Amino acid sequence: MARRMVVCGEEAEVVVELDEGEVARELWTRLPMQTKARVRGEEVHFPVLVPTGTEPGNSTDVEAGHVAYHPPENAVCLFFGQASSRTDLTPVGRIVEGLEDCRRIDANEDLRIEAVEG
Repeated sequence: MARRMVVCGEEAEVVVELDEGEVARELWTRLPMQTKARVRGEEVHFPVLVPTGTEPGNSTDVEAGHVAYHPPENAVCLFFGQASSRTDLTPVGRIVEGLEDCRRIDANEDLRIEAVEG
């Protein structure tokens, strides 16, 4: 069964299917959680300290729908816009529902992240 988490904001509901990597498994064990959104360009991210998130990071191509962990910022990043290349990212999953809802999330907005049946 797929492991999914839902990121809920005031007007947003984004469903992420997590992959099988070590960082994704660690993130799963921390659910549910409450946090604050950060917004940078076409990316929403939120702080989560994942000690195993220090997997070697190479340049990673990201595009709309990718979800990754960025160890230098201790943050999970939801990418919803133009493709780009970033360094030090550990892929953790994909957005499977609510990609457009990412645009409705404002900086410093309260987010609730929960596990969902998938």
